Amino acid sequence: MEREHLLTALHGVIPAAVTPTTPDGEVDTEGLAANLRAWRTLGLSGYLVLGSTGEMPLLSEFERMMAVEVARREIPTDQLLIVGTGQQSTRATIEFTRQVAESGADAALVVTPNYYVPALTVEAFVRHYTAVADASPIPVLLYSVPPLTGVTLPVEAIARLAEHPNIVGIKDSSGQPRHLHAIRQHTPPSFAVLSGSAVYSLGALADGAADGLILAIANVAPEVCVAMYRAVREGDLEGARVLYRRLLTLNEVLSAHGIGGIKAAVAARGWAGGPPRSPLAAPDEEGVERIRAAVHKLVL
Repeated sequence: MEREHLLTALHGVIPAAVTPTTPDGEVDTEGLAANLRAWRTLGLSGYLVLGSTGEMPLLSEFERMMAVEVARREIPTDQLLIVGTGQQSTRATIEFTRQVAESGADAALVVTPNYYVPALTVEAFVRHYTAVADASPIPVLLYSVPPLTGVTLPVEAIARLAEHPNIVGIKDSSGQPRHLHAIRQHTPPSFAVLSGSAVYSLGALADGAADGLILAIANVAPEVCVAMYRAVREGDLEGARVLYRRLLTLNEVLSAHGIGGIKAAVAARGWAGGPPRSPLAAPDEEGVERIRAAVHKLVL
């Protein structure tokens, strides 16, 4: 995908796609293909596979590559395919990024390393991401998700990395408006800032802090997410607030169950979900019923 088209696609709504599984816990490639086909016409600007919601750390290398190959086959080449490629080491991240590029990924989302926390200084992050971007055949997006990793990518590091020609943006899932605004303030307009927080989705767009959204809830309510995004861009903030309140109500139900809740909600839409990979857990029957009721009330 040409760089200009890629940057345009980052100004929109992208689901952090679940990796569907069969009842016995195997990756459901047919289900993933069916989901991607179902989402094609809903106004999404691209797709993220093997993100946090896609349970990337819980999949084998073989399963990861299967998911990438299915995604590229099902996603039209004029639609953006982002793949999560971040590993604990710089070398492993480079190797996996090159693999997914060969399989047709358009961009790589690289989560912060998070194991050796005392060593993860600004300089360490700059070295890591610079080496990945230098070696990557495809553009790179930074990814900071402190609720899961316990690590926040410092604004100073982001500002320096934004100058790299092969680093095109960031997904910030901190859920902290001040941090997102600081990123926007210290990076050029050409650097795409995407919010990964459903709770701060409307505020991030309306305040101009975010160019686009990469959301787990877009698996479940892609139409509502896209309509909210478009309402903001068209200046219809009241209409956007109505849609946002619908999303927030659904998100409150799902957030109690993590990825298992997202996958149950995807199934409630008639799409492929399945159980999450252990040690994550699926909602109990009561939880599934609450999720199903919320989905049917607010989406269908």
